[in-house]
Amino acid sequence: MKEAEETGYAESINRRHLLSVIGGGATTALLGTGVGAAKPGHENGKSGNNGNHGNGNNGVGPCTCDGCPEGTFCGKIEGAPEEGETYTFESDGDSFSVTIESVTEKDGGEVTCFSFSTDDVVEQVCVKGGPDTKTYDDNPAEKEELCAPTNPGGQQAAISNVSFCGTGDDELECYQIDLVSGDVIKDFEKGGPYGDRKFEDFSVCEDGSNLEGLESSNDGQSVDGCELSWVGLGFDESDNTAEVDVTLESASSESCTVTLAGYLLPEGETKFNPKTLEEQEYRDHETVELSEGDSTTLEISLNG
Repeated sequence: MKEAEETGYAESINRRHLLSVIGGGATTALLGTGVGAAKPGHENGKSGNNGNHGNGNNGVGPCTCDGCPEGTFCGKIEGAPEEGETYTFESDGDSFSVTIESVTEKDGGEVTCFSFSTDDVVEQVCVKGGPDTKTYDDNPAEKEELCAPTNPGGQQAAISNVSFCGTGDDELECYQIDLVSGDVIKDFEKGGPYGDRKFEDFSVCEDGSNLEGLESSNDGQSVDGCELSWVGLGFDESDNTAEVDVTLESASSESCTVTLAGYLLPEGETKFNPKTLEEQEYRDHETVELSEGDSTTLEISLNG
């Protein structure tokens, strides 16, 4: 599923737009209540390159579609869509994104038609132009062009706004990340929990949301006779990696083994649950042997 907007990860690739969806959730969206504003600098879907291409009014209004199909919610671009831009819409933990592949302009630069692509599910698109709306509900992403209707005078109308009825194609993946003393456990059913071997652990979802329990730095914590300090412990949603810089401050033995390990949480869970520990799926780990005073960086990938 595409990443985007946006609550905690705006300013990502391709100048993604921060757009709110209709109302507060899917049910509200179907009723066609208000729409939130777009990201500052790209108000109401207007072009970031040429403000004359916006074709939108200054307000935001209800969903252009009369009602979205069951299981989808409505996201709206107020104004004409911009070529090359990716728009992401969110509602009640669901999200979908569309990328505008091309636009067609008439004399004067007004956008009349567009095409789009998506990795998610878009079941209906409603294009407003002039007093009328044209609805596309037969595989709209596969259409060569989606155009505003002709106006009463028979001329091609400019697009004033577009609504998409869609939903995310994939479940959001969430992870458990453990910084521990000793070797990795790949199967908790056979190896049991880490227990007192943990220096630190936290959970996070692939979009950076639902971050729970993270202590990103520590001046020194002792486990099994090994005093470890760390900085920069965290998760990078741009490439699905976790990383930490560690230093072995002191040790009761000649060396200490330190491991950073990552696991996929069971479907539907966003944070660690000891009752479902054995259902966690191993993804990656890095293990190092450190002597007193040694420092290193541990990095793992959470990709499946």
